[in-house]
Amino acid sequence: MQSFTLIQITDTHLSRQRPAFVRNFEVAADIIARDRPDMVVHTGDIAVEATARPDDLLFGKESMDGLGVPYRTIPGNHDVGDNPSDNNYMPERPVTAALVDTYEGLFGPGHWHLDQGGWRLIGLNAQLFCSGLTGEQTQHDWLLRTLAESAGRPVAVFCHKPLLRDAIDEPVDVPYRYVPLASRAALAAAMDAVDVRLFACGHVHQARDHWRGRTRHVWAPATAFTLPDSVQPRVGDKRCGLVSYRFTPDDVAIEMIFPETMEHPEPKVLKAAYAA
Repeated sequence: MQSFTLIQITDTHLSRQRPAFVRNFEVAADIIARDRPDMVVHTGDIAVEATARPDDLLFGKESMDGLGVPYRTIPGNHDVGDNPSDNNYMPERPVTAALVDTYEGLFGPGHWHLDQGGWRLIGLNAQLFCSGLTGEQTQHDWLLRTLAESAGRPVAVFCHKPLLRDAIDEPVDVPYRYVPLASRAALAAAMDAVDVRLFACGHVHQARDHWRGRTRHVWAPATAFTLPDSVQPRVGDKRCGLVSYRFTPDDVAIEMIFPETMEHPEPKVLKAAYAA
C-alpha cells in the first residue's frame, strides 16, 4: 500500500543568541533521526523573534537543514510578524512584505502544496490573513485553485494558527490565537467544497485533537515550551512534543509524541528569552 510518513514540529523558537529552547529541538531531531520520516513539516514560529533579530531565522534554517530529511515550513508570527485580527487587535510587531520576503528567501514560499500518499498536502501562511498585503489575495486565489484541483484526493492543510476552537462563528476568546473571523468563513467554505480531512496547526502551545464535521483538527504540541495556566487558560494538553502522521490513500494515522526528555522551561526563562 502506498504510504507517506510525516512528522510535524512547531513553535521551536530557535535563536543562536537566546538558545533557551535549543535542547528541546535536539530531542525532536533525535526522534526524527530515529524514525526517518519521508518529510518534516514545521508549522511556524521557527525563530524566537526574527522581527527583532534576523539571525534567529537564519539559525532556524541551519537547524532545519541539520535534520537530514526533506522538510517544508510555513511562517509563524515570530518569523514574519503577526496579522491584525478580531476585536480590533493590532499586533505590536505586524507582518510586513519585507519580513515575508526575508523568510521566503531562506525557506521558499510561505504557501505550498504537494501530492503524497494519495493525499494533497497544503501549507498556508496564516500571517497573511487580514494583513492587507498583496500576498493575502495571491494566496487566497492560489488556495481556491489548489483545492479545486485536488481531483478527489483527501486534503490535509497545515497552518500556523488554528482555524477555530469549536465552531466557525463562535465568539473569539483570544483574538490573535485563531484565523480571524473575517477570513474564517471563506476559508471554511472553500475547505467544505472538497474533501479536507485534516487541519493541522501549532501556535497555541497546547496539544488538542478534535473534529468539526468531517475535518479533524490537530493542534500540535509546541517543541519549545508551554505556558502556565495563570498566563494562558488551558484548552488542551500542556506538554512539549511533536506529531507523527502516516498517510495512506484513504486514511491517516496520527500519534502525538510527548518525549519525557523535553524540558518545560520556567516562566523566568521565557521572560529572559523575550526580553527587549
